[in-house]
Amino acid sequence: MKKNKIFTLLLSATMFCACDNGLEELNVDPNNAVIVSPSTLLTTAEYTFYNSMAGTGVNAGWGMLMTQQWAENEYTEDSRYNQTITAFDGTWSTMYVSILKELNSAKELVELQDVSDNIKTNRKNILDVMSSQVFTFLSDGFGAVPYTEAINSEFNLPSYDSQENVYLGILETLEQASNSFDTSSPSFTSGDVVYNGNVDSWIKLTNSLMLKYAIRLSDVDLATATQYATAAASNLISSNVENALFTFDAAPDRSNPLWRNVNINNRDDYAVSEYLVTTLTDLGDPRLEVYAKPASSGSIVGMPYGLSDNDATVLKPTTSRPSDLVRAATAPHVIMSYAEVQFLLAEAYQRGILTGDAEAAYNNAVTASMNYWGIDDAAAISDYLTNNAYDAANWKESIGVQKWVALYAKGFEAWNEWRRLDYPQLTAPEAAFISTIPVRMPYPLSETTSNAASLDAVTSTPGDMTTKVWWDVN
Repeated sequence: MKKNKIFTLLLSATMFCACDNGLEELNVDPNNAVIVSPSTLLTTAEYTFYNSMAGTGVNAGWGMLMTQQWAENEYTEDSRYNQTITAFDGTWSTMYVSILKELNSAKELVELQDVSDNIKTNRKNILDVMSSQVFTFLSDGFGAVPYTEAINSEFNLPSYDSQENVYLGILETLEQASNSFDTSSPSFTSGDVVYNGNVDSWIKLTNSLMLKYAIRLSDVDLATATQYATAAASNLISSNVENALFTFDAAPDRSNPLWRNVNINNRDDYAVSEYLVTTLTDLGDPRLEVYAKPASSGSIVGMPYGLSDNDATVLKPTTSRPSDLVRAATAPHVIMSYAEVQFLLAEAYQRGILTGDAEAAYNNAVTASMNYWGIDDAAAISDYLTNNAYDAANWKESIGVQKWVALYAKGFEAWNEWRRLDYPQLTAPEAAFISTIPVRMPYPLSETTSNAASLDAVTSTPGDMTTKVWWDVN
């Protein structure tokens, strides 16, 4: 199979600084290397994927706008849903060419390594867990996507799989990985930026992802949700210490993409939204002081969401920006957190999918989120939970609102959960180009021109953003 190294070559050409957080594998140019190590391809795939998930295109410019955590303060077309079918051309290509094909190439190279079968299995499982995250992102964003034929060289124009089939395949892959990891054997000795090859940690991440994807199906396929949630529940991320993080480097070219957006690209396009400020203020939430920094007035002032370009520009000098902590050079991308796991368990308990105390899990989730953001005052957290107590009769609102707060700066996941739980109750702005908040991404122009027959088989409206994806039934 032809190996694509387009993005790897780009990285090696631009990212030449030394680093000490595991990103040194990016210094290797696979095109010029005599032997390409699968660990190098893993590093490249991890960086490329999590850089995309944390950056402006998917995170700030889509997820955090769709969930109205941030607002654009000029050039407000995205806030008003004026996207085109060219918006995600680069994202689509990056996911398939620069990440999924690299991960598949890495699996082929692992098979050729002179190591034990158990080590090979551990390494391939890590690569499969990475691929599963990429395919889930694509399907959550677009719905039906190429999956079974996507990285098979026999199919130049791969067909599209339904989102149901994608999810069933991903859940099966994660369960197989969870069951076949061997904790008595190592995995990658270098190249894994997330857990440095720690097999126990990868098992916990695998199960936590399986739980998340299972619960996502609970409104549309409860039997499958129950099957995989039960399989995942015994060994999950169980503290903030175990959070799955991709930590960016202090070197500018490898830093957090939101930091680069401001400090290298000299952009100043986002303010915290008025809705975020009002909601957290009404909740009495101390995370507001961590999420935003004061405006010129000395207070935190949100930007009304979805204004016209002119109206937003007028307010730009007097509204608050995201905090420096959120956009620090080394601020990590949170892949999966203890807080998110506890929210998932609260929902699983409430639905009767698993047996447990939903209120206790909700309290654990909120506390874990507070602690992650540096809020450790136990008395203050206890008071907050008293004032914002779990309501079993309105559990979707309790979990949905608090999860929206906790998923700040993780915009795509916040958008997923908003679509599924329908809280907080957001509305499209008056100046929007369409009357409802987008619930799917428009397919890229590249697919309408190069793979039209396959795309036409699943949609006649590739630019549609208002038709819900398969698991979004409420």
